[in-house]
Amino acid sequence: MPLKEPKEGVGVSGGRKLPSTTATQFPDNTRRPFWSFKENTSTSDDFFDCYVAFKELDCHEYFWDWQGRKVDELLIKKLVNIYKAFFRDNPIGKSCFVTFRVEGEHGLEDMGRMSMSIISSNDFAAGQRMFSPPIFEVVHSSASSDGLLRFARIYNESVGIATEKLRHDCGPKFISIIPTHDFSSQNWYSLLNSYFSGFQSSFRCKLDYFRPLIPRSEVADKVGFVAAVLMTKRVLSSYSSFSSITGTVSHPIVEAGPLMFRGGLNPGSFRDFVDTYPGARTVTITPAFRYDYEIDEVKEAVSALNRLLPRNKALSYTREESEMLTRVEKIFSRHFRETMKSLPGFSEMPAAMSSLNKVIDKRIHRSFSLYSLGIPPEIIGAGRAIVECIKEGLVKDLERMYPGIKQDLVTSCRLLNKENLRFLAKTGRVWETILNDVKLVEDYTDGSLGPASTDDFLHRNHTSNVFHLWSTKKDFSKDLLAAARLRRCLG
Repeated sequence: MPLKEPKEGVGVSGGRKLPSTTATQFPDNTRRPFWSFKENTSTSDDFFDCYVAFKELDCHEYFWDWQGRKVDELLIKKLVNIYKAFFRDNPIGKSCFVTFRVEGEHGLEDMGRMSMSIISSNDFAAGQRMFSPPIFEVVHSSASSDGLLRFARIYNESVGIATEKLRHDCGPKFISIIPTHDFSSQNWYSLLNSYFSGFQSSFRCKLDYFRPLIPRSEVADKVGFVAAVLMTKRVLSSYSSFSSITGTVSHPIVEAGPLMFRGGLNPGSFRDFVDTYPGARTVTITPAFRYDYEIDEVKEAVSALNRLLPRNKALSYTREESEMLTRVEKIFSRHFRETMKSLPGFSEMPAAMSSLNKVIDKRIHRSFSLYSLGIPPEIIGAGRAIVECIKEGLVKDLERMYPGIKQDLVTSCRLLNKENLRFLAKTGRVWETILNDVKLVEDYTDGSLGPASTDDFLHRNHTSNVFHLWSTKKDFSKDLLAAARLRRCLG
């Protein structure tokens, strides 16, 4: 059983199947799902998307977003009733897992509805003599121990209210929270330890393990490509040390997307990803990973990740190494942030996709626009940061901790359109700065950055069309989509 009653003294037990691959609903795909005849899926398609992730792709887990979606109180009942044969042989909560995801703080009404969905799912499973509880984990992004505890307590109170009203024991008695790592917090591990202490004292139970989610994809928007890589590597090591000190084992989830800026996790690069992030126990498989690549390639990659990740052991950095990483992270982050502050908003780029009935998620507006102009965000600030590391005598340490940095920069810059960047450099100083980054990275990698394959050159051509049509206020939506499909991800 994943969850044991408080009287047994264990809140979350390690005796469960740990997911290696988690399908997400983040809308980064450029092509429709292979199972759909519609260009745009709706929330009613989520049930089939979830089933396909389990049945066809062999993903172990499915993150069901609360944000922007109505979480159906009868979610598990509907899934099981529609796909009875599969879920009879592969019980939810035992063989495959549905995990709710909550972003930010929610009101009592919303949390009550979500709690009732978990409780009613458990009642349904028990009534059908299925494995229970089918849902027992929720991803929560609160950046405070009080926020996490509030969430856990409100759920527990909801169980008590449901038990009284329905006149039978409801459950699970409490929910296991997957905390989203807060990179901006200076004392995140103290807050986490405070949450564990509060949870265990509130519910008279012990936590055997926890599954922190590291938002590698999201943090790149704040600190840039190289800094995001280094921070994620350091955090994975820190969780290993935290587990050794507290006795509560961590099984980190690394959230990543197919493009290098987002983590570089796609069917062609998954082995490099695993090597880059030792200690990652679970990884996210976005819709772009699932639907913008050939189905056989996707299945093979997911299968390989399911085999590799259980053996992916964390590295333990020394205090000196962690301090060095932090110092280098700040250098790359500073140059990235300073440049991004001066860039325009590019609202026209995502807006142009609406003519094709495609909506670009706000979280990737900036990266989508940059890629669409042939300016990979990975390059922004990187050249100047590398030069500073050389001057500070840190570049050898950087390469030792991140041995793939040169190759990753070269790979990401296969989407570079130098001609567009030169045109833009004539319009503003910020673009001159990015063009200088390109030259500095070329000096560092000892080669010319740019397209290397037929698809790369075609992508460059489409981004040229985007730039010139955009500049002359003509429709460029078709080239936007064509370029995105060639890079196999929106942004």
